[in-house]
Amino acid sequence: MHSEPHIEEGTTAGEHLYSIGEIARLTGVSQGLLRLWEREGLISPQRTPGGHRYYSFDDLARLRQITHLRRVEGLNTAAIRRELGSAEKTIASETTENELNLGLRLRALRIEQSLSLAEIAERTGLSISFLSAVERGQSSISLGNLFKLADAYGTTVPGLSSEHRGKHNSNMLHPEDRPRFVANHGLVVIEDLITRSGALEAQRIEIQPGGGSEEPYAHPGEEFIYIIAGQLEFWINGNDHYNLQTGDSLYFFSTQLHHWRNTSDSPATVLWINVPIVDISGSNERHIARQRAHEIC
Repeated sequence: MHSEPHIEEGTTAGEHLYSIGEIARLTGVSQGLLRLWEREGLISPQRTPGGHRYYSFDDLARLRQITHLRRVEGLNTAAIRRELGSAEKTIASETTENELNLGLRLRALRIEQSLSLAEIAERTGLSISFLSAVERGQSSISLGNLFKLADAYGTTVPGLSSEHRGKHNSNMLHPEDRPRFVANHGLVVIEDLITRSGALEAQRIEIQPGGGSEEPYAHPGEEFIYIIAGQLEFWINGNDHYNLQTGDSLYFFSTQLHHWRNTSDSPATVLWINVPIVDISGSNERHIARQRAHEIC
């Protein structure tokens, strides 16, 4: 278990900064609720290079206002947001944080698993030079290729985040505890719904207009998606095209090249389930291709 750093100063000279533990004690609010308020846009802490949250004195004052409005005035999140306005941090800033740390995390994963760039290149079909550039932070990577890398390392895309790795190992997961990854310049938000090690993967994916996988990808297993809200264009093997609407579902073999995009004017929310199993020799026998190694630290 990683210890929480005590943060004394930030980029502003003389400004005291508080860790999430200190803020929880000062406000009487649980750390889980603080994370939920952050996701709902009520508060916007900064991050250290290692991914730890830190809060300014202004953040503390705002949190005390939020706590008062919630406990004394009985206001819900929407009413508090109307009263105080949304915090300044946008989804784009979270995207920047992900991109800054991604190369370091990919390199750490590769070293932890004693893999060479050549071995990862063979697993993903990506070039050694490209993988090296991504690890050094000298090249961006599409969401489709990120799915390939996550599969190669035996995890999910949110599982690549240093903040959430190994933190949750429970049958039940609260919304504020879901590992998440913001991709595609803030247009796609992926949340893991299962964090225990195992074969089944389930995710909630929010896709803003214009967001998508950016390119086709494939991996072992079978896949099922259900459109909770909005609509999604989906292509399989470049030929089969589906315009999925709210309430529609789609099943396919993940080994087929597939890609997707929200071409509508409204956000789409999708329940996405993948089971990395393969059917060999036409025998209809189902074999686990791999188990998710989500507790890699």
